[in-house]
Amino acid sequence: MSLSDPWMRHQVAALTFWNQGKHREAATEYWLAFRGIPNSTHQARYHILHGYTSTLRGDYFEATDDDVKNMEQIFRDKHEPRLFRLEAGYTLGVMSYSRSERLKCQEIYHHAITIGEKQPKNSKQERLEQKKMLMLTPGGEQTQKTMKELMDVVLKDCQNNLNGLNKSTVRSASSLERTVNEATAGGDPPQKRTHVMPIGRGGTNLSNEEINNLIDVGGLQCDCCKCKSKKLLVCQRCKKAYYCSAECQKKQWRENGHKLHCRKDGEFKAEDLVQIARLKNKPELNDKIVRVVGPDKNNEGRYEVRMEGSVKGDKSFSIAAGNLNQLRPYDCRK
Repeated sequence: MSLSDPWMRHQVAALTFWNQGKHREAATEYWLAFRGIPNSTHQARYHILHGYTSTLRGDYFEATDDDVKNMEQIFRDKHEPRLFRLEAGYTLGVMSYSRSERLKCQEIYHHAITIGEKQPKNSKQERLEQKKMLMLTPGGEQTQKTMKELMDVVLKDCQNNLNGLNKSTVRSASSLERTVNEATAGGDPPQKRTHVMPIGRGGTNLSNEEINNLIDVGGLQCDCCKCKSKKLLVCQRCKKAYYCSAECQKKQWRENGHKLHCRKDGEFKAEDLVQIARLKNKPELNDKIVRVVGPDKNNEGRYEVRMEGSVKGDKSFSIAAGNLNQLRPYDCRK
């Protein structure tokens, strides 16, 4: 990951706008980042999607027709993970209610509950929904949640909101006796509570501080003197290290270890921490952070990587170089 990726630049811009209180601009950048990020990076996509939906639900501005279309696109797309569809449906319901479209709001929650209560359609989907992600709770504490656990939170939110609208006990979607057209006016407005938010990815037994450093994309300050210069130079070899001056760049290269940790695109060495991406046959491994053992001696263009910290001991397996993403150089993360 680097700022050379358009979606990453949009994500950084979204965070910048958010910190400046420019929530409309932040929402737009989140959506552009979501559209541009590869579909296989589920956790990063959910991080960005949650940023977008949380902003839309925050009463900072009036959602546009395009915002509604964006949410409907995700909500109706059967190829999207169920967690994404529920998140979009929950947000779409809140937006519909704010537009006085109460019947549409109820219809959306009915549909969302149906999606959430279904069983996984195959083992691949089941494995994906059991994938754990590092999260940040509203209280600022770090925890791990599976996609299924997050789905249950959003599903409960949808059920509670529908309950408030109907002024009746919410049952499973298959047993609801009242149709949308029979719903009466009144009821409580949908709640806009946010839930835990992803902050990083990890397939190793790293500390929370190390994981936070790993997901830092850089580009906001000099990696040598740490000053926040508006105009930074970028290392032309790895394109992941940033400096305020040629002097800092030379110092980082000679004295601070960048010479040892700088990698060209597609170059990996033993003990490097890298991120799995774009796997189609085992999508549950995407976003995992693993350690490079070395080139696969039996298969050119592949590397042996090790997933540390598993219950049965460290696991080593072979993976194509094209399915590995470089992280920021170690010297820039210290």
